[in-house]
Amino acid sequence: MNAVVPVNVQVPASPNAPIVADFVEHAIRVAYVHRRDVSVLSEKDWGVPGIYVLLTDDGSGQLYVGKSTDLRGRLRAHRSRQAQVPDWSRAVVIQRDTSHGFNSAEIGYLEGRVSSELNAIPGLAVAKGKADGDSTLPPHMMVALDALLPSVLAAMRLAGLDTYREDSEEGSSGRSSMSPRRTHTSIQGTVADLLASGLIRAGESLHLEQGGKVRQGSVTASGAIVVDGVSYGSPSAAGAAALGLSSNNGWDSWRVGSLDGSKLAELRAQLTAQGETE
Repeated sequence: MNAVVPVNVQVPASPNAPIVADFVEHAIRVAYVHRRDVSVLSEKDWGVPGIYVLLTDDGSGQLYVGKSTDLRGRLRAHRSRQAQVPDWSRAVVIQRDTSHGFNSAEIGYLEGRVSSELNAIPGLAVAKGKADGDSTLPPHMMVALDALLPSVLAAMRLAGLDTYREDSEEGSSGRSSMSPRRTHTSIQGTVADLLASGLIRAGESLHLEQGGKVRQGSVTASGAIVVDGVSYGSPSAAGAAALGLSSNNGWDSWRVGSLDGSKLAELRAQLTAQGETE
């Protein structure tokens, strides 16, 4: 069964007023506005910190991902043609609909995550964007912000963007969707199961070393693995992407906490043993 992202959409009668969508689960407010109409955005409501994605309608698939502490002001500045910005026609503007909203470190991290996720989708290319995120945030804050990505990508779908990435089964090297799915494998158990059992925690760092390459990833609260800002639904898909290979046994490659830590396969074996005992 496919998960549903709940959203309330307000469509004004005025043709140049922005469409506003409230993503209930993660308290994300999104405005969809045409380039000619950015001045219509309320300074009170949209002169706040957040991120934005500039969309082109020329078939190139080019996007621009940015951040600002004053979204309305930044979009007004982007109306004039700038060398690093594609010839955009529409903007998706994203803020946090809470009493305190986003801070500058949070939007720095989200800018990088969204840029990397969109750039990983076939047919799309981020013209310019910060791919490394903001490393000043503590791990628990990164985990909380990672949880917003399904709503952010759902917001892009409402803008008409095709956000599909080939979903991979366990052991595949294909890139997966944001929410990993349970698959039938010879050994039962997923990273989400390890999280639920307490054998691993959200935000945990993962490490692998193979062929002289040392790579690192992290675990999200949903059981996905993030490598270079992109989420993968299985350890094998994440391992293959990290190493630049067509396939990888990620369960045997990824170690928890450090290169000397337990393998994910060892933790899954513990989980299986616990189940048999119970």
